Amino acid sequence: MAHLFDTIHPNFFSVLSSPNRKTYVDCIFIIYHSIDTIEDAFQGDREFIISRLIDYFDEQPSEEFEDIEDDEPARTSRQKAIHVINVLKKNGWLGEEELGDYKTSLNLFDYSIQLIDTLENIANNRQSEYTGEIFTVYSLLSSFNLEEGIGVLEQAHQKTQDILRKLKSLKANIYRYYYDITKKQSKNDLQHLLEKLLIEYKQNFFDSAYYNLKTTDSLPRYKRSILETVNRIVNDEDMMDKLALKVQTIKRIDDYNEAFHYVEDHLRYITDSFAALEHLILAIDRKNEQYISAAAAKILFFTNQSDDVEGIFNRLFRIILNKKDFDYTTLFNLTQARNLDTGSLYNQRRMRLDTVPEEITFDEDLISEDFRKEKIKLLLKNNIYGKKEIDQHVRHLLGGQKSVEAAHVRLDNQEDYVKLLLIFLYSKSVGMHYDVEPMGKDVKNNFVTFQNFRIKEVKR
Repeated sequence: MAHLFDTIHPNFFSVLSSPNRKTYVDCIFIIYHSIDTIEDAFQGDREFIISRLIDYFDEQPSEEFEDIEDDEPARTSRQKAIHVINVLKKNGWLGEEELGDYKTSLNLFDYSIQLIDTLENIANNRQSEYTGEIFTVYSLLSSFNLEEGIGVLEQAHQKTQDILRKLKSLKANIYRYYYDITKKQSKNDLQHLLEKLLIEYKQNFFDSAYYNLKTTDSLPRYKRSILETVNRIVNDEDMMDKLALKVQTIKRIDDYNEAFHYVEDHLRYITDSFAALEHLILAIDRKNEQYISAAAAKILFFTNQSDDVEGIFNRLFRIILNKKDFDYTTLFNLTQARNLDTGSLYNQRRMRLDTVPEEITFDEDLISEDFRKEKIKLLLKNNIYGKKEIDQHVRHLLGGQKSVEAAHVRLDNQEDYVKLLLIFLYSKSVGMHYDVEPMGKDVKNNFVTFQNFRIKEVKR
């Protein structure tokens, strides 16, 4: 197996670790888009590319290069553009070709194109969309015939690989997304946390990446037919024999057994993948539920202003974090202790005595009925924010209606506000009997302003 740096330049990634890496990446994208046409096919006129880079540096005249050679000028925009091209050529991103008539072209290598595509997807936060992926495999196998069998089989195999890779990436992205909003964001910026969770996460995860997979392109809808088609091909000895002979011809394989295993491995991969796909989707569901619960707990903690222990500590932490010069002696009584001698802390050991429990007499008349109800209310307080309770709360809000706007929900206190947040947050959880639809318009309801959304009943 060839080593990675047998294909790419050993200093290829030094451009991305350079002190001027932001400038280099911007210039790489400019070059990429300048020659990404059918006519150019990633081969562009050198002077045209230089002119595009000059326009970029004219807009950023203060940009200076820290890795420039002593004998290489880079003061004007043109000199900077030429310096960038020389750096990219030296590190294996670009190739230069003489076309004659004093014309020179700059060519991107195939591995450069692949990496630039990946970098651009990351920079633009593009999410994988599952639009008809499983349906495509189903359609390919449904129209399977011996004449086009090998091509259809390879396409179905490739599409199955794409589905698995996208779902694995999706599961990894859930952790990355929640790491950003729960670990890296400011603990005091609750509004930013809610926007990331309720707007960006819903749009990028549910709406664009996962919705079709759970609805129109769902696995149960096509899985059985796909597996039946594959099993029918595998169990047809005459079909398998003819497919193996076709592989020998198309792939130029001399050994019949090797060609037969080629067909068999592709079919087995599709079968095993679709058999295991359900477990991967369930794992994504569990991961999503896990992080939503964690985020909901954090939001509840941030909004807790009650007089219980959690609320007191919450306000205490806010005071300490907001005041850098806070005097801790007002909170803690700290004293300096010293050991007078080696035996000053010694306690003589005593024989252990078993304690005898005594009956406790308690006068119930000492506790009033109001005090008892208040204690019971505090004990039950944590149970009003679960998914089951929020689902029942939505049923009560709908009151037999098909939908209701969040702007029309009564918000009399902070508890009502928290419940409204959790209605949006739990809307895509498994087993809920409602869904939400953003309406794209800011509204004010009592003491808060938010983007309005419609709460709709969903039949299960």
